[in-house]
Amino acid sequence: MIAVDVMGGDRAPEVTLEGGLAAARTSIPVAFYGPGHRIEQWLYDHDRSWQSYAISIVDAPEVIDMAAEPVAAVRRYPQSSLVQAVISITSGKNVAVVSAGNSGAVMTAAVLFVGRKKGVERPAISVLLPTQQNPVLALDVGANTECRPCYLQTFAHLGAHYAEQTMGIMRPRVGLLSNGHEQGKGNSVGKEAFCLLQKDNLNFIGNIEPYDVFASRADVVVCDGFAGNVLLKTMEAVGAMLAAKAPGLPAICAPRGGALLLGVNGTVLVCHGNVSALGIEQAIVQAWNISLSNNNTNRKDKYVQNTHKSAY
Repeated sequence: MIAVDVMGGDRAPEVTLEGGLAAARTSIPVAFYGPGHRIEQWLYDHDRSWQSYAISIVDAPEVIDMAAEPVAAVRRYPQSSLVQAVISITSGKNVAVVSAGNSGAVMTAAVLFVGRKKGVERPAISVLLPTQQNPVLALDVGANTECRPCYLQTFAHLGAHYAEQTMGIMRPRVGLLSNGHEQGKGNSVGKEAFCLLQKDNLNFIGNIEPYDVFASRADVVVCDGFAGNVLLKTMEAVGAMLAAKAPGLPAICAPRGGALLLGVNGTVLVCHGNVSALGIEQAIVQAWNISLSNNNTNRKDKYVQNTHKSAY
């Protein structure tokens, strides 16, 4: 089943339940984590036949606020919908988790309870960005706003591995997001990361600018969580602006579904706090498809072979 953090998001639980119910109607098994009585009442109010779908309810009465400090919140609220949903995939009870809650808390819970893949110090939130040609994988887009150069090198390996194994791209082109193409561009972290990647065994193409991202000049775009999050939200804002003039553009200008947390021993998808019910449904479908195409047990000990040791 797909574990859904019902209380995660700006418009929870209504939006998360609506999206989860829609996914369940397509025969995807869904487990709702949150206040049990509230979930059950909502389901009865919106679909009297909800019990005919593969839906289970797990009572998780505590809630982690969107603005809460992640580590403290995860430790303080062990019975929260977010923490319990994440924990559920450690035992194999559920195959993936979807949350639109506090992204820092989602990552913290995933690291604490699901565990990091071998060699990964910091997991990264990844997302497929629509471009002129094929989608581009960007990471990190929000999990780590402060990074060391070796974190960016690890993100590059995670992204390249995902592009090869899931997207079917052999020797994916890896670019480092910067404010110019020259090696000397960027801040001190970016400059040092450039040097690490230049000596690595990846297909590193150097610095790239946002224009290059959407011109499909790289398959994997590496950046810290601050720059990546700004890139993602700017793209979505532009898409929304254009959509006001030309309906239909959101499907072209914005990512769909959830953002996959790479570097942990399980399938964890993070959605925007302001996600719509359709976005939740898409994330659940995405999580289900991932679970069908990847055996999580076999992936537990798998990371990137021949990774440059200086990253760790």
